[in-house]
Amino acid sequence: MSSEDPTQQKIQENQDDNADTPKPGLTQHQKLVFCGIAASYVFNLMSFSIMAPFFPIEAKEKGISSSQIGLIFALFNFVSFVASPIFGKYLPVLGAKFIFLSGALVSAGSNVIFGTLGWIDDEQTFLISCYVIRFIEACGSAASITASMTIAANTFPDNMAQMIGLLESFTGIGFMAGPPLGALFYGIGGYPLPFFALGGMSIATIIVNLFLLPSVGVDEMETGSLKNMFLIPAFYPTAFGIMVGSACLGFLDPTLSIHLSAFGLNPSQVGVAFLLFGGVYAITSPIWGYLADKTENTRIMMVLGFYVSTICYLLLGPSPLLNLPSLLWIVLIALGMCGLSLSGALMPSFLDLFITARWYGFPDDISTQSVISGLFFSCFSLGAFIGPLLGGVLVEKYSFPWAATVFAGANLTAMLLICLLGLWEWQCGRGRRPPWIRFDVPEGKPEEIGCEAEPLLRNHVNTSEPEATKS
Repeated sequence: MSSEDPTQQKIQENQDDNADTPKPGLTQHQKLVFCGIAASYVFNLMSFSIMAPFFPIEAKEKGISSSQIGLIFALFNFVSFVASPIFGKYLPVLGAKFIFLSGALVSAGSNVIFGTLGWIDDEQTFLISCYVIRFIEACGSAASITASMTIAANTFPDNMAQMIGLLESFTGIGFMAGPPLGALFYGIGGYPLPFFALGGMSIATIIVNLFLLPSVGVDEMETGSLKNMFLIPAFYPTAFGIMVGSACLGFLDPTLSIHLSAFGLNPSQVGVAFLLFGGVYAITSPIWGYLADKTENTRIMMVLGFYVSTICYLLLGPSPLLNLPSLLWIVLIALGMCGLSLSGALMPSFLDLFITARWYGFPDDISTQSVISGLFFSCFSLGAFIGPLLGGVLVEKYSFPWAATVFAGANLTAMLLICLLGLWEWQCGRGRRPPWIRFDVPEGKPEEIGCEAEPLLRNHVNTSEPEATKS
């Protein structure tokens, strides 16, 4: 294509205008909306973690086996994996605010009901009740979190990745605050109090959000298309990367304390090590999100994140492949760098899915936002389900160093897949390959095209034909 081509000139002018336009600061209403979503995020994630210090002990006393207890915990993430895309698809019809508040209310009510299960003495009745209530609670949490991500994407179109990064920070707060608060309330009031307290705090947040959150999504809007999203080749490496990053986070939950105890660390010191990992992840997530929003170089950031994470997980054992001595300072440095690199790999992925969807002609509206939010949380939940289970099996069958090596290999695989995708899609630096189909033609029917326009988020794609090329 010559430098005088009118289509290329038009695209360049649009890019220059977008680059020169400063992004507006957050309004007071946007800040309040974020606070409401963040509070709900914390309580949703605490629903998963608050029972960790005492529930296994209570369940053991009722005759529940360790594998059954593990399934009660794992069921939460598996249900979220299945339910999130469904909520994402139908969210535009029901409305994001309705889905958000309804899901939060179901989750809060499930917490209160779960607190009454301690009064059940029969082993079989207790176990079935735990499974049922946990299933319902996971559905509510999946609906609430999917809707909250959609509201965030809709409310903060110019700061999308940064807001998701900040929400990930509150995710870390929920995971870290849940166990100590659960132990505190359990010591004060026994089994029911942690669940009653969390349910009460969640209901208070719902009441505030009822007046605070904007109404996003209307009855007349069509649902988003999961099928069309699955037709996009670029979706799969990014989705695999999200799953791998989440699995690497979850892998350490049941295995790291055992590994660190070999160095003579007591439980308090192990807790500090977890805080190092989770704290670095929570602090750096909004920074990586800000950089993703600023540069939109999402693929490069993800590749670098998974590359560094590969090295960190090799050092975490350390891997038998490296023939390094097992020293505590190496493990702790690797642990902190794991939090840094995984946040760098995961935070740009949400924005990358939006950029890819716009490139393939998805509308920049609530239907696309809800579908991507559901798919992102679904992939993240699948990784959170696989990570602890696979990690526990590998540590039991082999050892922690070999298990960490396997997860390092998963990071390397994700990095290579995203690299290969980038080389193929950008034709080794010769420009981005035209999408094989677009979904923005009349009646939503995909059509083969030869578009060479550069994709940008927030309706920056110029799909109209320039005057100079019309005949």
